[in-house]
Amino acid sequence: MQDGRLHGEKPPKSIANWQLVEALSLLAILLRADDILTPNVTNVFGKTGPIPVREDGKDHWIWIQPNLSGGISGLAGRPDILVTFSGGVPSPSTALRVIECKCREQIGAPLIRAEFGKAHDLRIGSYLIWSFYTPSKAVIEGAKSLGLDLVSLGFDTDRRGDLIGKPENLVAHVANTLEVSKRHAGFARAQLKAGEAISKKMTEM
Repeated sequence: MQDGRLHGEKPPKSIANWQLVEALSLLAILLRADDILTPNVTNVFGKTGPIPVREDGKDHWIWIQPNLSGGISGLAGRPDILVTFSGGVPSPSTALRVIECKCREQIGAPLIRAEFGKAHDLRIGSYLIWSFYTPSKAVIEGAKSLGLDLVSLGFDTDRRGDLIGKPENLVAHVANTLEVSKRHAGFARAQLKAGEAISKKMTEM
């Protein structure tokens, strides 16, 4: 591998599972894009971007592991994948959606609340968290109630053989999930709903 490019005669070494999921997510975004506005995409297993694409007739930019300061707190962060509507230095004001890749065996309330805080700080539209292992139903529903899309890749389910034996099925699963998350904009919807609830409470104070 050289500059993130894959060469068949020299397979990559020391690539973590989360990096593979990250690269797979990037591939899925590119496959679903109307157009890829660059002839080269390099360093897919590391920090890269901006990668210009056209989605739904609009120009967007993809960043892998960009340095980013929070919109409210000013605290620094580094999302795994960020999509913006500007090719300039990524910022909360241009951030559209975030994709995070988690490969820990247990995902619980502390991590979900931490990811919610990051999404809230960035005023993001949609926030998808890939989990290499299947989280509990309670955690998935809890994340959903906060506007976070927590989705299992399915390698520890009865779909494992199908996903590994037919890579096109894995790519389709990832691409479809990313598309649904993007279009639903679950985090933005949850924030609007929460704002309405808070406004109602304010009238009772």
